[in-house]
Amino acid sequence: MSIRIRTLASGSEANVLLAEFDGFRLLIDAGLSGKAILQMLAEEGIAPDSLQALLLTHEHIDHCKGLPQLMKSTDLPVYTTRGTFEGLARHAFFARLPKERFHLFRAGDSFELGRIRVKSLPVRHDTREPVAYRLEAGDFAFACVTDLGCYGRELTESLQGLSAMVLEANHNRRMLEAGPYPYPLKRRIDGPEGHLSNEDAGLFLEQLVNPRLRQVMLGHLSKVNNVPELALDTVERALKHVPGGEKIRLSAAPWTGFSEPMVFDGR
Repeated sequence: MSIRIRTLASGSEANVLLAEFDGFRLLIDAGLSGKAILQMLAEEGIAPDSLQALLLTHEHIDHCKGLPQLMKSTDLPVYTTRGTFEGLARHAFFARLPKERFHLFRAGDSFELGRIRVKSLPVRHDTREPVAYRLEAGDFAFACVTDLGCYGRELTESLQGLSAMVLEANHNRRMLEAGPYPYPLKRRIDGPEGHLSNEDAGLFLEQLVNPRLRQVMLGHLSKVNNVPELALDTVERALKHVPGGEKIRLSAAPWTGFSEPMVFDGR
């Protein structure tokens, strides 16, 4: 199986990920405008009707802004937790969404999309029922894990045996503390229901290293409280403490624009 995974945007302003499994295409989140998403896909020769599913992680606008236009322009089914669906109601566009195209589940549930097994993984974030996703196809396992303030044993165990992942490295703690945000927002970001710091991302990744893990893309980097070089350096130093960690290819997802693809051949 040929696998290709890229982000279209990753950061505090917008988040969109495209995963392709032998031509089966799905999106994780739709935080850019629908027009921008469709235009970026068109520039890559990807027709809107070739998208076969959209997985939502939670209802914050930087993850769902493009929903109205995407659902208007395509027949795309949307998979999300019941809590996230209820949380979407706070957005003005919710009334215009075709509710019959939502497929609701509970955090922790698994389901099949074509040849892909999707596992939803509960995470702690300040929304109703947020999740990360693990996608499996044959021997390949990928996870998109962003927007979580902390991690525990259950999540760590659910992420063992990965081949690749996108992992949040949202902020550098010193930059956050010295930065322009008001104190309550700083505490929220660095709190247990906020976002992972570079340091926490490194510590988390230390526990996920395995012989199959080849690529890790750091995502959801803050434009105000982080820079890619700092995030990469912090996580690289953490990986040096783990046998095999030096073999993992690290990259940082750009805030906007297609990332370098993570490509795998499952022969």
